Amino acid sequence: ARSVLAPAQPPPEVQFAGWSKIQNFDLTAFLDKKRIAADAVDLNVKLMKWRLLPELEPEKMQDLKFLLLGAGTLGCSVARTLMGWGCRHMTFVDSGLVSLSNPVRQSLFTHQDAAEGRPKAQAAAEAVRAVMPDAEVRHVQMEIPMPGHPHQSPDGLRKAIQQLKDLVSSHDVVCMLTDSRESRWLPSLLVSAAQQREEAEAAQAPPPLGL
Repeated sequence: ARSVLAPAQPPPEVQFAGWSKIQNFDLTAFLDKKRIAADAVDLNVKLMKWRLLPELEPEKMQDLKFLLLGAGTLGCSVARTLMGWGCRHMTFVDSGLVSLSNPVRQSLFTHQDAAEGRPKAQAAAEAVRAVMPDAEVRHVQMEIPMPGHPHQSPDGLRKAIQQLKDLVSSHDVVCMLTDSRESRWLPSLLVSAAQQREEAEAAQAPPPLGL
C-alpha cells in the first residue's frame, strides 16, 4: 500500500492573507486642541534644554505649585515666564481692581478688564487659562496684612493671617511680587517660619521657597 502524506496545517497567524479584521481607532485625542497646545509647549521647553542646557530638568519645575502674591506688573510678567517654561500650577493673590493704566504695563489684562473694574487676581487667572488651557490656576481676592496699616477688626486680621499661612504651606514656591516692603513683610516671615519648622521636623517634602 502506498502512504500519502497530508500537508501540514499552517500556523493560525498565517492562515489568512490580506485584511484579517477591520479595526477602529479613536483619534479624537490627536485632534484635541488643548492637548496639542500642551504638547507644543512641552516640546518647546525640551528644545531649549537640548540646545542650551542639556543638564536642565524642566519637569521638576513644571510640577511645582507657584503662589504669586501680587497680580500687577511683576505678577503678570512672572506668570508669562512660568507659562513659557511649561509651569501649569499657579495661584494669584491680589486685592486690587484692574485700572485703565494697567493693561499697557500688565500683559494679562485688557482694556475691557479695566473698563469693567474686574478683580486683578480673577482676571489674571482667566487670562492664563485662555493662553494655556490645561493650566491649573486659582485666584484669591484678599488684602495682605501690613504693619502700620489699619485693619477692619482683630478677627478679620487673624483670618487673613491664617488664610495667607495656609496658602504658603500649600505651595512649593512663594513669589512676593507686591509693590511695597510692608506687603512683603508678613509673607517673608511665614515662609521663613515654614522653612525652620519643616527643617526641625525633618519633613520629607521640602519647605516652600521664597522669592
